[in-house]
Amino acid sequence: MKIAVGSVVKGFRLKEAIKARLQAAGHEVIDVGCHDTSVFVKFPSIGQRIASALADGGAELAVNCCGSGTGASLAAGKFKGVCAVSCESVQTARLARVVNDANVLCLGEAVVAPELACQMVDAFVSVRFQDAPDVPEKVREFWREARDELMTRGVAVGPRQIETLGG
Repeated sequence: MKIAVGSVVKGFRLKEAIKARLQAAGHEVIDVGCHDTSVFVKFPSIGQRIASALADGGAELAVNCCGSGTGASLAAGKFKGVCAVSCESVQTARLARVVNDANVLCLGEAVVAPELACQMVDAFVSVRFQDAPDVPEKVREFWREARDELMTRGVAVGPRQIETLGG
């Protein structure tokens, strides 16, 4: 599977651990930045680059890291076709895909350790939307309706360069 990864400086260590885990599992990883920790990177630019990788078909799923996961989620989730979620457990990461069809997992380096983050990513990429055979069809129909409504909100995404504080 093609998976985009991104981070700002505060999420760089987490992104690198996740990237290694995904590559070891045989996934193709598209790193949209940041690429080092020497310059402060603005999280909206990384969020847009994540959304762009999904919109142009370069990636099927994405993982976006920052300090808390919140800014990463807000920055990527404002675009049409993106459902970005900030998670702090394996179960919420798994359910975000199964129930909500989330396509961007956002994680915070100050909140989850690299090994837990990797376990969350494993759970996120290993399931599919509605991968819940014991759930009644009426409930799954609602999940589809909710997903369709959420995916139509937001603005169209375009390309964006990585932005820094300059100086």
